[in-house]
Amino acid sequence: MEKQLDIFQVKMPDGADCALRKAKDLGGVTEYEFSFTWNEEIAAANGEFLIIWTDMVSGIMYKWDSRCNLARDVTPHWEDVFTSMISCNSPVTCFFDGAGNNAYCWSLSECKKLMRMLNGVDDQFGNLYLEYSFGTRQFTNQYATTITLRIDKRPVTFSQAVADVSSWWEHDCGLTPMYVPTTAKDPLYSFWYSYHKAVDEKTVEEKARWAKDLGFDICIVDDGWQADEVVHGYFKCGDWVPASSKITDMAAHVKRVQDMGMKYILWYAVPLMGHESMYYDQFKDMLLRDEPHLHASILDPRYKEAREFMINTYRKALLEWNLDGFKLDFVDTWHDNVRNAPYNEKMDIPALQDAVDVCMTGIVEELLKIKPDVLLEFRQYYIGPHMKRFGNMFRVADCAGDYLRNRGSILDLRMMMGNQAVHSDMLLMCPYEKVENNAIQIISCMFGVLQYSGRMEEMTPELAEMSVFWLNFLKVHKELLLEGKLETFEPHLVYTWAKSTLGNECAVGVYSIDKVVAPDPVDTIYIANGCAGERVLVEMNGTYQVRVRNCLGHEVQCGEQVFNGITAIPVPSGGLIELTK
Repeated sequence: MEKQLDIFQVKMPDGADCALRKAKDLGGVTEYEFSFTWNEEIAAANGEFLIIWTDMVSGIMYKWDSRCNLARDVTPHWEDVFTSMISCNSPVTCFFDGAGNNAYCWSLSECKKLMRMLNGVDDQFGNLYLEYSFGTRQFTNQYATTITLRIDKRPVTFSQAVADVSSWWEHDCGLTPMYVPTTAKDPLYSFWYSYHKAVDEKTVEEKARWAKDLGFDICIVDDGWQADEVVHGYFKCGDWVPASSKITDMAAHVKRVQDMGMKYILWYAVPLMGHESMYYDQFKDMLLRDEPHLHASILDPRYKEAREFMINTYRKALLEWNLDGFKLDFVDTWHDNVRNAPYNEKMDIPALQDAVDVCMTGIVEELLKIKPDVLLEFRQYYIGPHMKRFGNMFRVADCAGDYLRNRGSILDLRMMMGNQAVHSDMLLMCPYEKVENNAIQIISCMFGVLQYSGRMEEMTPELAEMSVFWLNFLKVHKELLLEGKLETFEPHLVYTWAKSTLGNECAVGVYSIDKVVAPDPVDTIYIANGCAGERVLVEMNGTYQVRVRNCLGHEVQCGEQVFNGITAIPVPSGGLIELTK
């Protein structure tokens, strides 16, 4: 059955219906409210609604969506299909022009249920061809729903258009984010890339003390604390007891680290039930699917017993060990998959999306009762507006040694996450790498929260000196970098520079050789040279005191300079320019 509603073609099962209301049309933003209805028979058959529309829009050269990949290319209309649900991605896409300005940004109010979206260009007519669709079975005992489609054609910056979608979800759609403690935005030391699973209480305590000396106040102990073996795999996940060969008394160990002035965050793979876990037999009939390559299965949150097991796991750990937070991993394995177990009557919540919501709500509520400022780290790709209700630290997906991905994903996530703390992936600080390049890694992440993962015993004096200098800069200027007005430039090139301004200070990160940057005309300007060039081109006017430091923080130039238009300032790679009126 097909129905034409305004510019939209609606395909739906016989017996279903759809009504359309234009809820808002103001200043280039239009909201279309779709009211869908169906019957019990359609729900049982998982009948699908498909909404198709086309639009003739000029100025489109690039495309971005919530998968936050590096690709910014526009694709043919048959090719680019992606999905979102509560634990994976978000229903938003933005097409933009060569100057980084929005041309067409569309988003949906339904962020919990499974939505399939298609974006592309019709190769016959050259216009945009767009779709979204959903199945009805996921709406348990429900035979109607309303979904708002928001289309933004304003000539604002691409980043502003996406940020406004995030604000819409928060304020108009009622998806209020979790409270963010100030410590969620403090740089932290991670044991993952540096030590992987080779962590024990002696190693953690010794290296945590070294990390404290560098200037870190938080550490994350990652995968490995719960398993004797150091090989890949999640055989024992689900037990969540410290490996006796590594940690003899977890509460005492945590306290020793905290007594150094370090907060302690511990890693958990939320849905994983290892094939060798002591609980595997108990839950073998409550699994969403098996993942042989992980040597584990995925717990199915549609079962009340499985949800209670996960909730009690974190509650018990927080009470008994007095942790400061949790790194909650693998949440995005709760996604739509053809191998997922079908519904059965032993499940008290039939729809996976609803079950994830109830499970995560239960976890967070229990933890907040015990510790209101608990730190909860999530990572891509569970970054949607519902996830902001459950986490306050959102990290870039694993991208060891990838300067471009770290920088691009941080700036992408800053658009979407509002006030939530956006963290870099852990920096793999190799001692044999040029110290200038290691500094560029930090500069690439300066508009997010730094996660650092160098092996302490291999750290050269130069690497330590550089790390202390830049870490101190990030800490001293935390509000400027993370709370200021952030502007990004050339998103199609994954951001060649960015700036953040707060009060009378402006911080600039430069990521491309000889890129002309334009700091805001304030009293104090910091320009970080995050590229391999040995100079920065600035476009500004006025007389400033100029102080230039290399990547170690050593002053290499100081003097007064008059700026009148585009001016070159010599600065070593990985160095910092300070301009004071």
